[in-house]
Amino acid sequence: MHDESVKAPTRTPLLTETLEEGLARSRGRPARIRGIRREVLKSSSSFRTERLLVLLDGEKALRVFFKDLNPDHQMVKARMVREFDLEPSLRELRMYQSLLSPERFGTVRLYAARWEPRRGIYWIFLEDGGRVLLRNSVDLPGWTAAARWAASFHAATRDLPSAQTEFLPRYDRVHHEKCADRVQAILPYLDGAERDLVRRGLDHYARAIGRLSALPCSVIHGQFFGQNIMLGRGTPGPKIVVIDWETAALGPGTFDLVSLTSGKWTPEQRHAMRVAYFDQYQIAAGRPMKWEAFCRELAVVALYQSLEWLAWWGHHRTLSRDFAKFLKELDTVLEEFDD
Repeated sequence: MHDESVKAPTRTPLLTETLEEGLARSRGRPARIRGIRREVLKSSSSFRTERLLVLLDGEKALRVFFKDLNPDHQMVKARMVREFDLEPSLRELRMYQSLLSPERFGTVRLYAARWEPRRGIYWIFLEDGGRVLLRNSVDLPGWTAAARWAASFHAATRDLPSAQTEFLPRYDRVHHEKCADRVQAILPYLDGAERDLVRRGLDHYARAIGRLSALPCSVIHGQFFGQNIMLGRGTPGPKIVVIDWETAALGPGTFDLVSLTSGKWTPEQRHAMRVAYFDQYQIAAGRPMKWEAFCRELAVVALYQSLEWLAWWGHHRTLSRDFAKFLKELDTVLEEFDD
């Protein structure tokens, strides 16, 4: 099977040892693996991933999702736009270890991990969340279910003690000012119409930094797009399983909602997802919200997010259509600011 990563791990005995230790620790009883069937996933866009069918002595086979978080083993396209940086990888591991509870949030279980920098090993073994991505679904109930999941998650993580979240970056004033600097840096490389649009957005953003920095923070996913959300069968409605937590941060929960609702939605569809989030957050948090203030927050967060992604893709726009996508998002959100 074709694989674009480099130095791909082939040490099945070490995988077996790691999983046996992790399963024994998490379940409180020994686990003996008599075989592992490995399937490298060609669909991975960043890190090397595999689906493992783990054959256990005397037990039902276990489906495991294996992720190699070594930046040196990223896929070719990812290596072109990402630096060698272990911080996001470690952040994902710590999210599973410290914050994500399947019983509470419905996220996948962390079965095992092996983190050995001297050997270049940065592995995590997760419960297999399935094969159906929300991105590939046109069924609106799945998307509104994801909005409700996000609202519940944000409400539950809004007031966590700092000791539990200190490893997460924060969307504070310094963060927002750095975003403005990155956007300013791409302006010389844009054509006239693009430059005018982005500069207009940057002017509005500069005036909004203080307001953005003062918004209440929850734990956010950071890239709450359909490609990072799995759909399973649940009662009632679809089960939401959120994956890929390397971009987790402390920021306004509406950042994730803006991510979810970006793209080619009709006004009615986008409104349905916003209402789902709005209603669920009030229930989960036990506090009322005003719709008008909520919509104003969404607008300023959407402005920030579109500029953040334009700055990210500004020097790599030939590798993705996302630059054009977020130009359209910026144009749309500026209609609310220019009225």
